[in-house]
Amino acid sequence: MRVLVCVNVQKDRELKACNRICDYLASQNVDYDKEILVNKDSAIDKDKLSKADAVIVLGGDGTLMRVSKKSSVYNVPILGVNTGHLGFLAQTGVDGCEETLSRLIKGDYLLEKRMMVAGRVLRGNEVIYEGEALNDICINRAGVLQILNFDVCVNEQNLKSYSADGVIISTPTGSTGYNLSAGGPIVEPSADMIVLTPICAHTFMNRSILFKAEDVVSIIIGEPHDAITGQTVTASFDGFDNIELKKGDIVEITKSNSIVSFVQLNNVNFLETLNRKLREY
Repeated sequence: MRVLVCVNVQKDRELKACNRICDYLASQNVDYDKEILVNKDSAIDKDKLSKADAVIVLGGDGTLMRVSKKSSVYNVPILGVNTGHLGFLAQTGVDGCEETLSRLIKGDYLLEKRMMVAGRVLRGNEVIYEGEALNDICINRAGVLQILNFDVCVNEQNLKSYSADGVIISTPTGSTGYNLSAGGPIVEPSADMIVLTPICAHTFMNRSILFKAEDVVSIIIGEPHDAITGQTVTASFDGFDNIELKKGDIVEITKSNSIVSFVQLNNVNFLETLNRKLREY
C-alpha cells in the first residue's frame, strides 16, 4: 500500500499531527509520500497522487475540498483527519488516529461516493472558465453594496428572476456549508441532487429549490441596479477561484462526471454526525 499524506501547515503548524501519522505508517511498513500545503494555491504533485492507494488529509473541510478535486482525477479515496474547526467531512481526529490508520491499512473500510458539480462561464459564444466544485458554486456581489439582478433557468426554461445578494448552487456535501448559513436545507451527503439557495432575496419567494442531479441550472447575470455606479459580480468554485462576471454572462451548472470517494470507517450515520456537530457549535 502507498499513502499520500497532505497537511495544511496553517492547521498543523509544527507538523506534530503529520509526523505522528507518518511515524505510524513507517512502523507498519507502509510506503508514504508527504505534501505540505502552505496556502490555498499550493500544488500537489500529480505523480505522487496518481501512485497513491489512499490520501490522508490533515486540515479542515477547506483543505479536504482542495485535495478532493485533485484526487477525483485519479479516483484515489480520501481519509480526512480533522485539525480544523468544524470538520463535517473528516472521518477522525488526531487523537486515536492510529486505530483509524490500522483499519485503513487492513482495507477494513467502505467508500462513500460524493457527487460534484461542474460549472462553466459563458460570455457570448465563448466559454471563459470551466471548473468543478465539491461543495458549491457561489455567485456574489462584491465591492459596492448593491442588489444583484439575475435570472435562473433550468433545462433552458426560465424559472424565476431574482434581486438578491447572490445565489448558492450546492451539492448535498455542500449543503452543510454556506448553503446552511444562508438558510438552505441540509441534504444527506450521498444523495444525488443540486440545491439552489438565494442569498437575502428581495422577494417573498426566497426559499431554496432542489433539482435532479441531471438538470442543467443556468444563472444569467442581469442589469446592474445602478447603471452609473455599476457593480462587481463574481462566481467562486468552492471559494477558491473567483471569476468576475459581466451583464449577460451565463454560469451553467451541471452534475460533474467526477466523483470523490471518502473512506468510511465507522457505523455512525450522517444524522448522528450532524446532531453532534450542531450541539458542538
